[in-house]
Amino acid sequence: MYYFSKSIRVRWIVAVLVLTLTAIGGAGQFARSLSQPHPERYAPGVLYGGIAQEHLLSRPVARQYLDRFHTQESLSSCGPSSVLNVLNSLGIPIANENALFDGNAWGWLSMRVQGITLDDLASLIAERHIGEVTVLRDLSYEAFLDHIKKTNSLDHRYIANFDRKPIFGVPVGHFSPIGGYDENSDLVTILDVTPGYGPSLVPSKLLYEAAQTTDSATGRSRGLIHISNLTGMAGRNDVRR
Repeated sequence: MYYFSKSIRVRWIVAVLVLTLTAIGGAGQFARSLSQPHPERYAPGVLYGGIAQEHLLSRPVARQYLDRFHTQESLSSCGPSSVLNVLNSLGIPIANENALFDGNAWGWLSMRVQGITLDDLASLIAERHIGEVTVLRDLSYEAFLDHIKKTNSLDHRYIANFDRKPIFGVPVGHFSPIGGYDENSDLVTILDVTPGYGPSLVPSKLLYEAAQTTDSATGRSRGLIHISNLTGMAGRNDVRR
């Protein structure tokens, strides 16, 4: 069964206060400003727009996402939105983000208020029984790049958890699927789930640095979620950390 960690529950009172501020409008306006793209703040080497769209079509994994790509339904739901897109890419359509929680009202409400951690998102994926789910954090750059190269394989899916600031210039944690990697240009295709952003091409070292940042909710570094063994794994619920 899917559970949220104790630290998430402890932070519930604080989250309720945040929700109250959001209802008033001040916190909501601040959060919206963080979620809006500001290309003038993008790090050097980050590509977007037409060139990213063209690159997208050349990536076999990225093309699996195109027909039913889903943007996040709330400011805090980039994680579930990423999962929904992974499922869609595997031909497993899910109606909406709420459906991922299978009636777990606490989990869904907690996510809507304060987001979701890397480990909890991995557990949410494992509940779908689509393969072997592995949390990857504190990797060396070389090990990180080895995984990034696997994002071109239809037998793997990856979701990146990173801080937007090193890449997009806004300080907020984020999740998005990875759609592939071009070794010649050293660019990773990020399939951003935030409305208005669209796909971006990010230098691998830059994505690595953004994924090495610390999540203040857990005190641990961000990282990647790797979903492998996509066939022959029915009925297993296996999260490796």
